[in-house]
Amino acid sequence: MEISQENVMKKFQLYSGEALDGGEPQRDALCRALCQECADWVLERARPDAPASAAAKAESLAAAEAFYQLALLDQSAGPEAVASPELKVELGDRARHAASLRAEKRRACGRFLAQEGFYFGRA
Repeated sequence: MEISQENVMKKFQLYSGEALDGGEPQRDALCRALCQECADWVLERARPDAPASAAAKAESLAAAEAFYQLALLDQSAGPEAVASPELKVELGDRARHAASLRAEKRRACGRFLAQEGFYFGRA
């Protein structure tokens, strides 16, 4: 199975709303690096017998993983709310929603990903 980095980036843009148009070169580079790392992560966990037809789901998972990591980075770097006497702005819980998307994409890929963890016990 092969994952297209271009497809991962397109899906990441859809999920995250990031423009990646060169307006913020550092942010664009961060997003591209996250997408590459997550694509590599998915490929490492793909089973050897994974069909080529699973590539689209794997690309979606890689994009969702990258979006989740970006949301965590954003949330950890900024305040939860900004307030003044006249106005209070609360930032959304983007990371929670990104985690839900990631969980759904992982479930969709469950058949061709190697299981994480190991259970040793009695049945």
